Amino acid sequence: MSQISTEQALQIPQQLKRQDAQSQSNSNGNQTDSDQRKILMDDAVTLIMQQAANPIKKVKVESFKGELGQEKTFINETLKNKLAEYKLNPNTRLNIQKDAFGQIELEGAALPSDLESLSRDLNNNKLFKSSFDKLSQQEPTLKYVDNVVKISKVYGVQNSLFNSLISEQNEFNKLNDIAHRYEALKNSNGTEYEGKDGHLNNSGFNFVLNA
Repeated sequence: MSQISTEQALQIPQQLKRQDAQSQSNSNGNQTDSDQRKILMDDAVTLIMQQAANPIKKVKVESFKGELGQEKTFINETLKNKLAEYKLNPNTRLNIQKDAFGQIELEGAALPSDLESLSRDLNNNKLFKSSFDKLSQQEPTLKYVDNVVKISKVYGVQNSLFNSLISEQNEFNKLNDIAHRYEALKNSNGTEYEGKDGHLNNSGFNFVLNA
């Protein structure tokens, strides 16, 4: 039996109405219309049964947001202090990311020499580097988890890919645990993120100050 999406299931009543009208105007198509209605109804029942049997697993999204919120605050404050130290405009826009070797690098509206010095200082700051490492690893996972949970609440659908990342034992469902499993999944697929359409797609991570 085939599977259909939630959107298709929601369209079934309208499809059945159109098919009833076609059936009344064309007596030779009665058998075909009847078969199509049966298939659509069976698919709708299959979808509902699958969702009931595989509900979305629960995670502490708000707790995760609070945890990473502290890291973001620390990174923001450190960067603003650095701008003040180098006597740069406090509203200078900075884009922070990792290079191919895992080192922090900055881009922004500042002299190349200042950006180089800032990057060197931040890479030598163990607390900052640790916070940025944590944020760069876990922020993409949090965005994915938050997106899946929101869609589940609105449409009442399950997500087998998401459920595969969540352990049956809650003590193993910290954001760091889920991030490691998510990273392994991305590596196995040769990709980075799962997009809004539910498919994995390539993307990187960067942090913007004064966006």
